[in-house]
Order: sequence, then structure tokens, then C-alpha cells
Amino acid sequence: MLLQIYPITRLAVSSLAMNVSPSTTSTTAPIDPLVSIRQLQACRILVINSKGGAGKTTVATNLAAWLAARGDATLLIDADPQASAHLWLKSRNTTLPRVYGVHVDETSKNTRAFQWRAPKSTRWLITDSPPGLKGADLNDMVADHDVLVIPVLASDIDIRASARFIGELLLTPIMRHKRRPVAVVANRVKRGTKAWSRLQKFLSSLNIPYPSTFRDTQNYVNAFVEGRGITDYPPHKSHIKDQQDWRLLLEWLLAQSEALRPPDASGGREVGE
Repeated sequence: MLLQIYPITRLAVSSLAMNVSPSTTSTTAPIDPLVSIRQLQACRILVINSKGGAGKTTVATNLAAWLAARGDATLLIDADPQASAHLWLKSRNTTLPRVYGVHVDETSKNTRAFQWRAPKSTRWLITDSPPGLKGADLNDMVADHDVLVIPVLASDIDIRASARFIGELLLTPIMRHKRRPVAVVANRVKRGTKAWSRLQKFLSSLNIPYPSTFRDTQNYVNAFVEGRGITDYPPHKSHIKDQQDWRLLLEWLLAQSEALRPPDASGGREVGE
């Protein structure tokens, strides 16, 4: 059963706490209270790049699908005004592993703290961030997350923009105070091209992990339209290469999550502890 909250309203919050869709009524659903995302015993993953069109939503939605398929409570926060993750969730079939959804509406009268809440049982939180974050806005967004994933396209414009963004990111007060794990993923890559060679050189120069490279294929376009992740397809020859690429990123994320897990997981924790 899929949960969609766009945007959070009083009705939607009530439904979220009951683990049911706003359009579904239930008297037996377990109560799962809402808490600030800073108090979650979850691994909070931020998919971010300052430049639009880098494939943030593709990475965020596929991560959500992969982690939900593990049987863990997974929440996808759509903080991008374009709301593409919202569309993906609306298209997702209820027979697929459940992904909870929250759409952050910056024009809403509700406060940011009210909107940025999640079910207490959430194990994985993935945020599709808005593009163009700078200064205090960038710092605040990073402060609410534990792990950062930066998609980069294989073009000179994107490489330059990503280099500037990564430099600014690493100099934010929160990253200088407590460095979060960062990974770069190459997105929509055509291997063997000059652009791919330039991207490889750029990634190698960063001294930042880049666990995965995702090829340029219609598989991602079709999956998005169907509300699926690559993991939601059978391991057929048309998808197996892409599934192998995603396993590499998932393995890296699992390693970061284990390293970040506090010794006592019974209570909440603030970022930076």
C-alpha cells in the first residue's frame, strides 16, 4: 500500500501517522507517530546538485525503490519545486514495495519544521533536494542529513558546475564541523566517449568515492513513467547491467549506514552527535 502526502495537511498527517493513504480508511492500521527528521533512527540520504537536470530524481527514486525492496520503512521526501518524485510516487503500483512520500511545499503556510517530519519507524529517508541551494540554505539542508549523493553528468558544463558546487559544499560550516560521507555518481553515461573520459578524470581528481556509474538507457525513462525503480524489474538481461550498477551504490550506502548507526538505537539523535 502506497502512501502519498502532497503537501502535508492535517488530514494527510493523520493518515501518515496511521500508515495509510489519505484516500484509504482503516480502523486497524498501527499508529506510527510523526517526529522531526532530526530525531529519526534512520539513515538520511540527501541527493543533491546545484545544477538542475543532473538526474537527482532518477537517483532518489531508484534509491527509494531499492531500500524499500529490502523490507525497510522507506520515506522519499520531494523537496524539489518541480515535484518529479511526486509524479513517480503517484504512478507507483500498490503491489510494489511501499515507499512513503512527503512533498515539501515552500509556499505552504505550514512551517518547515512541521513539513519535515516522518513516521518514527522510518529506517531510510531519501531527499530529492531543490537545485541551486547556496549559503545558509545549503548548510541547513546538509545539516538535516547523514549521507550525501551527488549525481554528475558527463558534459563539460556539468563537470564545471559540479566542481564549483562540491567545493562550496565542503566549505559549509556543517561539513567543516562534522564531515558527512559524500559519494559522486556518474549519471546517463555513454561509455567510451570523450565526455566519459573527461568525467572519469574529474571524478578521480576529487578524492571522493564514486561507487557507481549509470548508463544512458531508456530503462530509466520507462521505470520512471511506471513508478518503478530498476530493482522492481525481474533480473532479465535488459535490466541486469543496471541492477549491478545500483548494487554498488547500495553496498556503499549500507557501509556508511552501519558506520553511522549509534550504539543505542532506542532513542532519537540530533545531527552531529
